[in-house]
Amino acid sequence: MDPSQIIEKLNDLIQLDHDAVGAYQAAIDRIDVESIRARLGEFQNDHRRHIVDLSEQVRRLGGTPKERPDAKGFVLKGFTAVTSMMGNEAALRAMQGNEKLTNSSYGNALRENWPEPIRNLLERNFRDEQRHLAWIEDALRNRIWEQTGAHV
Repeated sequence: MDPSQIIEKLNDLIQLDHDAVGAYQAAIDRIDVESIRARLGEFQNDHRRHIVDLSEQVRRLGGTPKERPDAKGFVLKGFTAVTSMMGNEAALRAMQGNEKLTNSSYGNALRENWPEPIRNLLERNFRDEQRHLAWIEDALRNRIWEQTGAHV
């Protein structure tokens, strides 16, 4: 893969992570269980770190990283916000869909032939995405927003 292709593919992932940051904020703003809000905030920070780390790689290759969500990101954030108004479960279901998208995108990216330092970064980010999705699915399965003392 030549540097321009690498930059383009990394920028696609940066865009995805920008979109995820916005979607997480929309869910966090509407969830009323502090422990869930805190965990989603941690996941949002992971996406912010992905943006910083991927942007560094793009700059190293002489490119300009994406700096903000695109139209798709605004739609995703809006969808998450509207869905989240229906309660904690709906917010988590919206985030489950978002995390399935990021998992799929990182999984597909890892099928490419990357230079080793970039591959290592993408593998780490993918592990974060897998951890996010696993937690959200576990939270939905166990309905953690209904547990005694969950509302703070």
